Amino acid sequence: MLQQKFDQHFYSINTEQYDWIRNPFATNAINSMEPLPLQMREEFTDLNNDMTLKLYFPEVPLDVFWIYVKIEYPHISYKAILTLLPFSTTYLCEQSFSTLVLIKNDKRSYSKDLDQELPVALSNIEPNIKLLCSLKQAQISH
Repeated sequence: MLQQKFDQHFYSINTEQYDWIRNPFATNAINSMEPLPLQMREEFTDLNNDMTLKLYFPEVPLDVFWIYVKIEYPHISYKAILTLLPFSTTYLCEQSFSTLVLIKNDKRSYSKDLDQELPVALSNIEPNIKLLCSLKQAQISH
C-alpha cells in the first residue's frame, strides 16, 4: 500500500521525451518529441534550423531561451514553458520551506514575525549596510 501511495504521488516520467526542451538543436531532438500537432512540429523544425538561435542557446539559461523565442515560435515555446514551470515553482517552494526551518529552529522558537523575516531571508537584494548605518545616529554619551 505504501508503494502504491508513493507511486501515486511521485510518479516517474520519461525524461527522454523532453530532450527537445533541454536542447532543441540536438540531432535527435525531433525524434524525442511526443506526438505533437503539425503546427508545433513545423515551428520546431524552423527553430531547429535557425542559426542565430543556435548560437544564442548556449549563452543563456534554458528558461530565458524559451521565453526569448516566444514571439517568433509561440506554440512550441508555450509547450516548453509549461513543461519547465513546475520545476522552478517546486524549487522556490522547497527553498522557502528550508529557510523557514532555519528561522524557526529550537534556538529561535520565540520569533513570531515570520511574515517579516521570511521575505527578507528569501530576497535576492543585497542590503546596503553602509547606507543603512549612515542613516542611524550613534548613541551619544552624556
